[in-house]
Amino acid sequence: MLDLELARLLHREDRHYLESIDLIAASNAPIAAARDNGTWGVAQFRSAEGHVGRKPYAGTSIFDEVEKLAADRARAVFGAEHANVQPVSGSLANLAVYRALMQPGDTLLSLAVGSGGHLSHGHPKHLVSELYRVVPYTVDARTGLLPYDDIRAIAERERPRVIVAGYSAYPRAVDFALLSKIAQEVEATLVADISHIAGLVAAGLHDNPCAYPGTVVTTSVEKTLRGTRGGIVLCPASLKTRIDSAIFPGLQSSVGMAGLVSLAATLQDASTPGFRAYQERVVGNARLLAGLLLDGGLDLVTGGTDTHLLVVDLTRTALTGRDAEGRLEDLGILSNRNMLPDDPRPPFVASGLRLGTPTITSRGFDEDDVRELADILLAALRAEEWDETRITLLRKRADALRTRPRPDDALADLAVPAVAGHDA
Repeated sequence: MLDLELARLLHREDRHYLESIDLIAASNAPIAAARDNGTWGVAQFRSAEGHVGRKPYAGTSIFDEVEKLAADRARAVFGAEHANVQPVSGSLANLAVYRALMQPGDTLLSLAVGSGGHLSHGHPKHLVSELYRVVPYTVDARTGLLPYDDIRAIAERERPRVIVAGYSAYPRAVDFALLSKIAQEVEATLVADISHIAGLVAAGLHDNPCAYPGTVVTTSVEKTLRGTRGGIVLCPASLKTRIDSAIFPGLQSSVGMAGLVSLAATLQDASTPGFRAYQERVVGNARLLAGLLLDGGLDLVTGGTDTHLLVVDLTRTALTGRDAEGRLEDLGILSNRNMLPDDPRPPFVASGLRLGTPTITSRGFDEDDVRELADILLAALRAEEWDETRITLLRKRADALRTRPRPDDALADLAVPAVAGHDA
């Protein structure tokens, strides 16, 4: 039984989130099977260190079976030769891979954070930049697209040990085949971080980097895969020992059984026809939303999307990314400010707004819902004045949209419980 202080906090978070429309591209509502529904028993608190068949504890044989099941399902879903399912996050999966493939001081080539790269790919204040020589590449400032010829030229000049192809704010399909070819030309290893697009890859809606020789693939689990927090590394069999050793004992110790149970359930779902249909709706909703925002006069980085996310370019408006994020939050709509290529504003302010459709799709939004959502977004982002009257009007529309009956809402079972004095 939780103490009252903690119960109140959790109640407030439940109420806040369930009464919001989540457009954060890195978020999703996990499938029910990936959340403990009271049937997991002791798996909720069991943990052990070591690899399958080599854990230095008694009584871990069933634990090993669960871990092996999750790894087997990961290999099957992504067509990989080897899968390690122990990383507790996508970022730690990346660090482990770097450790397996490089020595301190080696060169890593990755997309600059300001162009849509991830912190774990080489942000100046991240540990990776202390350990390795990070050389950034950028998207084309005019088109927002990856300049593959420039990437090849930089790789030929810098001769990196690792080339990272992974993006947290890039809305277009990635040419993994070409990046793999570039990596082979300079004798580098391509590391494809597919955390954002893993669900699309698993469903066959995006090119699969596991198909290219020598490529190492990392992903988190809680985004388009519809799982809970965790990480996976997929690699050729020839790198199995190096990757596994870099994770344990190189970076982590014990792994929790609950995370492996959740992951195994997530990957089972990812092998079903329903999962592909869901991913098709995610992309369809994103493309529809992008088209409606463009028709409404807003600018988008790259002019649209091929994936689950889009980035609004606010430079022709009076708003910063922070302003836009704040306006939407006033309406119960969650989003996040985002840097643009060559953004003159600092990251905490930014000139872009990143939007994603995984969560609203998991919660049952259809095309009519997306059209109404786009109207609300346009009204909020194009308004010259932002006063209480306008906020109240648009909040009512957003609340009416959110509360439309949706029988396939993935969070329908999470009713907000009553807690005495929860507003205290």
